Amino acid sequence: MVSSADLLPVARAAQILDISRERVRELVHAGGLDAIRIGRELLVDARSVEHRRSVVKPSAGRPLSARMAWGLLWSLSGHEPSWVSPAERVRLKRYACEREPAHWPRLLSGRARVYPVRMLAGPLARLREDAHAVVSGPVAAGHYGADLMAGDADEEFYVDAARFDELVRSRRLRLDTAEPNAVIRVPALSGVQRPPGSDGHAIPAAVAADLLDSGDERSVLAAQQLLTRLGELYKFGG
Repeated sequence: MVSSADLLPVARAAQILDISRERVRELVHAGGLDAIRIGRELLVDARSVEHRRSVVKPSAGRPLSARMAWGLLWSLSGHEPSWVSPAERVRLKRYACEREPAHWPRLLSGRARVYPVRMLAGPLARLREDAHAVVSGPVAAGHYGADLMAGDADEEFYVDAARFDELVRSRRLRLDTAEPNAVIRVPALSGVQRPPGSDGHAIPAAVAADLLDSGDERSVLAAQQLLTRLGELYKFGG
């Protein structure tokens, strides 16, 4: 549960991040910062502010566009991104060779919008089997053989935009909740979360990216295990 001590006024969040209050609101709207509204006041989760300051590190380079971010993730996972041109493949190879995993939270931040949500057990169970969603996070990491137990961690999914909007309209999930039990990422590019031949889990490079976003030591180690298993990070493109 988020206590009042974990919430910051927009002005304080802006001061910590050295950005304008308008930019804080933009980040909240885009899913870059978690926030809730109490009455008419928007309050920002202090943990997401610290995460952005110390993990995402906005100075770590310009993020890739959604199409390039997903091109990189597909390629590292052994899939062929048809929307990437030959010239762009050269750029992606350079990114894979030059950018350390520590840069991924910033580099790949444009791949999806992130929503902490609250769901009842029934809708949450159905989401695990939904053809328009894939499981990510610690559960998917374990599926791919990484040494990471899900434990009490929130469940994580990629859900396509149309299904997410339907879940919001039908009130099968709650946004702006102080007690989320799931994290939903809505890809900024359609048709990328489930490549042909994949199962109900997010592609391994996307799972690694999600684990790196969390910033905790065990998740980062599990992400590195996944990338090592892929065997592609520094050999991208052959």
